[in-house]
Amino acid sequence: MKHYRIIILIVAAFIPILKVSSQNIEEMLSKYTEANGQKYMQPLADALGSCMNSGLSHTASVKKMGFQLYLGIAASAAFIPDKNLTFTGTTEGVFSPKSTAKVPTIFGPVESVKVNGAGGTVYAFPPGLNVKYLPFAVPQINIGSVYETQLTFRFYAQGINDDIGNLDLFGFGIKHNLNQYIKEIPIDLAVGYYHQRFKLGSYLDAKTNVINLQASKKVMIFTFYGSLGYENASVDLAYKSEANNLDISYNLKGANNIRLTAGLVFNMGPVKLHADYNLASQSSVCVGLGIGIFEN
Repeated sequence: MKHYRIIILIVAAFIPILKVSSQNIEEMLSKYTEANGQKYMQPLADALGSCMNSGLSHTASVKKMGFQLYLGIAASAAFIPDKNLTFTGTTEGVFSPKSTAKVPTIFGPVESVKVNGAGGTVYAFPPGLNVKYLPFAVPQINIGSVYETQLTFRFYAQGINDDIGNLDLFGFGIKHNLNQYIKEIPIDLAVGYYHQRFKLGSYLDAKTNVINLQASKKVMIFTFYGSLGYENASVDLAYKSEANNLDISYNLKGANNIRLTAGLVFNMGPVKLHADYNLASQSSVCVGLGIGIFEN
């Protein structure tokens, strides 16, 4: 299996419909090395990190002691902003004169950008996939509580094939309610920390961390919730360029640092339907559905 198809799989794992052929995507990826390739793929790290850190909590309420369980799935989507559709690319290789141009990222327009050079030569920057959003979904379990402390786990595993290996996601988190220290306030407060890792064989390794202050208030069948957090994400991407037989690797840092979340839960007995918006450099939305047992 060609190594470029590994990268195609990485993108296709999150994008329901690709409007270009597999061969064309291989040509896009094989064109770039070094700085251009890093800028071309950077929006994937921004969007993936934002999605992975979405939907981790839908209430700050934690029982003081006793069994408390939530089983559900969180589905998020990062809508790609216009600033992440293009970047300033620089011609590579022996092309002369060295030139720059505004060119597509992996999510950008499907039209290639061409630059004229000496002696009638033409340098063609590869197109993007014309993707407007990146979807992501993962199962989740929250379990507690001991001294108003709750644990969160996320997990998913799937074998792809012998060439690629496995697709694995695992995450954990801890949330601690603060109302036991701050008496007589009308809302629930908690602090949480969450870490996740997503791997695709030896080709992609993404890690995220987020620490946040959470608040919620239940009013009849609704729970209003929000959080303010600090987050980071890193994506290591590696493959072999068959065009020039080079090992290519990128370490990409997600754009998000500060995240502000606002959301609403519709409590239908044990069934919980929640939705929120996450405001950050790369914003995202999340919808979750699950069953809460003995949730406050």
